[in-house]
Amino acid sequence: MRNRIFGAIGVVWGGFVLAGVFQRGTPGGGDAAYNFGYMIGVGFGLLMFAAGLYYLIRGDGTPKKKKKKTAPRAIRTPTEPPLL
Repeated sequence: MRNRIFGAIGVVWGGFVLAGVFQRGTPGGGDAAYNFGYMIGVGFGLLMFAAGLYYLIRGDGTPKKKKKKTAPRAIRTPTEPPLL
């Protein structure tokens, strides 16, 4: 259930980032560092939206099967006393 909640948060947050990108459009001119940061933000929004959508659809949150813990084996002792 936790994966689905985080998936929904990722879809909403990534959707808001992408909606802001589509509303404002691409930055024209300006500083190259600003444009690079803008594109990194767009990529981060896409990644967050895609990962959130994946976990919202496929993240059922079932835990992986754990291996059963076996009791430690007893140390076998010889049945006959040692020869001296």
